[in-house]
Amino acid sequence: MKLNISKTKVISFTRKTNLLIYDYKLFQTSIARTDSVKDLGVFIDAKLYFHDQVNYIFSQCAKLLGLVRNITYNFSSLDCMFSLYTTLVRSKLEYASVVWNSITSTDANKLERIQQRFAALCFKRFFPKVHYNYSLALEELKLHTLCTRRHRLDALFLIQVYFGSKFCPSALEIVGLRVPARYIRDFALFNVCSLFKNCPSARCAAAANVVCREVDVFGARNVLPKQILNTV
Repeated sequence: MKLNISKTKVISFTRKTNLLIYDYKLFQTSIARTDSVKDLGVFIDAKLYFHDQVNYIFSQCAKLLGLVRNITYNFSSLDCMFSLYTTLVRSKLEYASVVWNSITSTDANKLERIQQRFAALCFKRFFPKVHYNYSLALEELKLHTLCTRRHRLDALFLIQVYFGSKFCPSALEIVGLRVPARYIRDFALFNVCSLFKNCPSARCAAAANVVCREVDVFGARNVLPKQILNTV
């Protein structure tokens, strides 16, 4: 199999200011260096801030939300609008979020604005006499903030890895099960070595420990995703 040099890029993942740059070559041709690559629909930048990913998601979802607003102008059913939002918009907002959920609070707030616009649209059409408030809208529409859902998706991913539903050996190497020496009512189920406390698996473990206090993760497997994502 021959590699296409025009589609081959070099990227160095580091946050150092003084970067050692080496001229990599393929068939005596230098490979172009880049600061951001797209892999399986996710933009990954050299410093792993995921700004490009957030900007891309925001742009795409803003357009889709505008489409939903236009095609539902004469809709009288809130359920139809909700289905369109969750299917077309929120699915993109959460695509591969386990990979890029280390985003800054500024980027997280930027993505949250998409759901805020949807909530405001629903209140304007179906609750015109009620003063709009985002927290009230979430309660009325039975929605969670996108940040909360991303953390629960982190937890769900790790739990599914431990149950064998997803394949991720690196997570199993870093995250272990914590078995207390005696019975206690509140304890963390997952334990991470201090050497890996800043890795994505540690973030997933922290989220899973919170979820395990609210949901019986050893119950029926077929309803587990719904229980984790819908529990307040």
